[in-house]
Amino acid sequence: MSVNIAYSQDIEFGQYGTYTIELDNIGLEDLVFDGPINSNSGIHQVELIDSKVLAIIGVKYLDVDVDISAEGKLLLDGNTAYMNDNERSIPFTLQAAYANNGENNISSAKPIGIANTPTLSSGSARFPILSRRQRPPGPPPTPPTGDFDQSLVNETAYLYFYGQIDVGNVVAGQYRGTITVTVEYR
Repeated sequence: MSVNIAYSQDIEFGQYGTYTIELDNIGLEDLVFDGPINSNSGIHQVELIDSKVLAIIGVKYLDVDVDISAEGKLLLDGNTAYMNDNERSIPFTLQAAYANNGENNISSAKPIGIANTPTLSSGSARFPILSRRQRPPGPPPTPPTGDFDQSLVNETAYLYFYGQIDVGNVVAGQYRGTITVTVEYR
């Protein structure tokens, strides 16, 4: 009988430098379900092609952890008191993807697994700002010095948000929710 033992090492290089990361809104609109959307009209979907896009601008050879969470419902006027009121809330299923090949191109987007419950949608992903294209990570980066200019090593990855709502017998009005995105170097 033989036993295989594996060892792994995970070093968080982002902890050893003063690297910055920026989230940039591509376009000024929110994730919008176009209408008219009437009471009892069923499922309305925003497809990946029409998704809301955010850009992550950071050091191209570092990995990022992306955590996403959203309420599982859109609420009338965004009022959280309506979370359990079926006439003033609309079930919301969040979907997300990312592209890290250096261009804003949904055809190369990779899905982010999102767990959806009646009250919460959440998911996470870890990926390099710029894809290594099936190559292993390079050597550890040299920690930044006073002469370090991060703009020379910045690249952009893209996050895409889309999903669906299921409109039942609801009161007319504007329904809103919040998607929270946290991005950190790994």
